[in-house]
Amino acid sequence: MVKKIMKKRGLSPLITTAMLIALVIVIIAVIFFWFLGMVQEGVTKFGKNIQLVCEEVKFQADYQTGKLNIVNNGDIPIYNLNVKMIDSGGTYTTEEIKKMMGGEEWPTTGLKQGEAFSKTRLLSGTIELNPILIGTSKSGKKTFVCGGDYGQKISI
Repeated sequence: MVKKIMKKRGLSPLITTAMLIALVIVIIAVIFFWFLGMVQEGVTKFGKNIQLVCEEVKFQADYQTGKLNIVNNGDIPIYNLNVKMIDSGGTYTTEEIKKMMGGEEWPTTGLKQGEAFSKTRLLSGTIELNPILIGTSKSGKKTFVCGGDYGQKISI
């Protein structure tokens, strides 16, 4: 009886090593792009992170007899305002004031120190005004909406 010897063949060490290196490269690429999506691009204004500049924004807003009045009391120019209108049912719409009030009346460079904006417009419910600043980043000029802590709510 002749014993047949079967030759078992597997992957060569060279191919196995190449596959492991490729797998590690793919995993690193996935982690890199995932992390890149989580990191915001740095936007600065006056040499500071724009989020820190939001703390220095000061403006006064009120609504009387159908007229929305906004005055920039601070040293930081307000490029635009994000307007969130909330009706009595709790539903809301968000729009920039340039579009909402008619862009030709809002200053193209925004409200500078001491400047005021006034526009007659019938509004109802509650409006929340959040300042929008313009800063610089590696890719050029970028806008940044300051969060609700830096805005004002007006009940109409």
